[in-house]
Amino acid sequence: MKTSSDRSIRIARTLLPSLLVVAATAFAAVEEGEDRQSRRSARGDFAERDTERMARVLQLTEDQKEQWRRLREEHEAKVGPLMRQMRDITERLESEANLENPDPTVVGQLELDRRAVGRQLRTARVEAHEDATRLLDRDQRIRWEALQENGRGGFRGLFGPGGRGPRARN
Repeated sequence: MKTSSDRSIRIARTLLPSLLVVAATAFAAVEEGEDRQSRRSARGDFAERDTERMARVLQLTEDQKEQWRRLREEHEAKVGPLMRQMRDITERLESEANLENPDPTVVGQLELDRRAVGRQLRTARVEAHEDATRLLDRDQRIRWEALQENGRGGFRGLFGPGGRGPRARN
């Protein structure tokens, strides 16, 4: 005959590993949230970090370094609102398209809006790329182009020169 203590032991053996998994998962989620926050704050000074890296790699003069920083800051100021707008439009498009009976007119207009913002992003990045290229001398341009080919420099992003751009949906 089984006693209540045997039953309690079996329950504890079953629940303890489950509780450990739940606790570990919760702990990992909290750490991931903190990691995301630190990455976000690190992105805030991207223009500065990029300027320092490019100054070192491309051997920029002090004047070029200041112009590069200014270009980066202007580019971020121009592209930031467009990226937020793109994210908002994409979220609205996804929620509208996932409705049981989506309105084709609304979905179509949101897609057109998304494409228009994509063109603005592409234009901003191409302009920043051209401005930065004009800033560099011949040797620096060669090094910068090599970095771009390896995906390590420039104003590439999603819609810039060499970027992925919008992909066809299947």
